[in-house]
Amino acid sequence: MRAIADTMLLTRRALREAIRQPGNEIANAFIPIFFYVVTIGAIGDVAKEAFNVADYKGFQLPVAILQGAAGISSGAGLAMTLDIQSGYFEKLLLTSTPRFAIVLGRMFGDAIKSMILTIVIIVLALAVGSGFETGPVGVIALVLAAGLFALAYSGMGMAIALKTGSPQAAQAGFILFFPLLFLAPTFAPLDVFADWLAAIARVNPITYLLDGMRVLIVSGWDGLALLKGAAAIAGIGIVTFTMTGLAMRGRAS
Repeated sequence: MRAIADTMLLTRRALREAIRQPGNEIANAFIPIFFYVVTIGAIGDVAKEAFNVADYKGFQLPVAILQGAAGISSGAGLAMTLDIQSGYFEKLLLTSTPRFAIVLGRMFGDAIKSMILTIVIIVLALAVGSGFETGPVGVIALVLAAGLFALAYSGMGMAIALKTGSPQAAQAGFILFFPLLFLAPTFAPLDVFADWLAAIARVNPITYLLDGMRVLIVSGWDGLALLKGAAAIAGIGIVTFTMTGLAMRGRAS
């Protein structure tokens, strides 16, 4: 119970910081919304003929959601470096707060912020004409998936922050996401990819996460696609949480 209470307390601290510094959250929201609007404006009218995608607004919605979640989740690592540099991190280590709660508080905070941003992006997409085949239940599933992905991916920046203590290095977590995103079927379906790019996309976990999110929006419930998407999030989480645990052990020793 103490561990849960401490994690919740540190999560609330992370959320209060976001309220005090809204400029960071506005910037995190601007990038995915900007790319979403520009992409559907540039490609939306030709997507049905070129890619056989009738609802391109819905097709692009998961891309915007993942961009937003990755941008927000990189904040956990950046904030941790500030705690390290200010000495607050060392003070926490001297208390009875469990070490995993110190990192999870930040990560849960980013997951909650990602879910809020996801709701905003979904409302925008619906306002401009996106469909949503699975209805309100699908919306809830999509918001939860975004939060779980943000929680999993925030471990990347957190591990870098704990290892280096450098704000510049911690921001690399977001930069590393872009190759993963653009080596997946981001703008077009996988079946129109060149063979070499399709081969890369098939081993990219973001491909299966996009597919799992897209079925909720454009085609309806698909158990296999959703299972693969959940497995992608779990796989990312296993890797990043392991990295975070090892980095925490090194930082606290």
